[in-house]
Amino acid sequence: MKKLILSLALSIVLAGSVFAAFPMPSVNGPTGLVRIPDAQVIPYKNWNIGIDYGAAYPAGSANTVPALLYKANMGSFNGFELGLVGGYDAVGTALREGVFINLKYAPSIGDGSDPLLLAMGVENLASFTQTAIYMVATKPFKQGPSLSFGFMGDFPGNNRFRPLGMAGLDVPMGAGLHILGDLFAGETVFQVNAGIRYFLLPTFAIDGRAINIAGPSNTQVSKDSKQYLVGISWANPF
Repeated sequence: MKKLILSLALSIVLAGSVFAAFPMPSVNGPTGLVRIPDAQVIPYKNWNIGIDYGAAYPAGSANTVPALLYKANMGSFNGFELGLVGGYDAVGTALREGVFINLKYAPSIGDGSDPLLLAMGVENLASFTQTAIYMVATKPFKQGPSLSFGFMGDFPGNNRFRPLGMAGLDVPMGAGLHILGDLFAGETVFQVNAGIRYFLLPTFAIDGRAINIAGPSNTQVSKDSKQYLVGISWANPF
């Protein structure tokens, strides 16, 4: 009996490295890495959900406030992902201005065993200040890691358009563990994010995320406030 229980436990731990895992949400909703989206979309007739909870440091404050984000994505038809994201406002006291819509389209799944994937999308549609558009490419390598890079443009206020470069890396370490990192970079913006994603099953993962780990400096601003979050991601839960 003990051998059977041990075998089942070992199978669960190793499942993430034996089977291909489902695409899971980034902290802001679209399937992706820590903060940035990648060029993967959840397959047609599949869906995922995620929730992150932790602490945030609002701009100009040394005190933390509660941070909560919840999100879901659905493969509405081939190559198209429809999602939503909601959560607390900037001061962590109530739900923010609304539940925002995320859209992502990948024109093709690529050819060959390690194709270059391409996608374009919109984040936080219907937000007054957080809407952003992006184009991203993801290149998986035979050794296991995948590199994502692209462009994001947002509208931080005063009818101003702000272009940003973005890049990220997903490094599988075996036994379902992935080390994630990504960044935004622009003329006056620089932000680094880091995280881990541990797949207990190909469809269920535990996430740990550190958003804007360096914090703003005297010469650079960040896209997001500093946050430390833990959460779960689950594909096809029902």
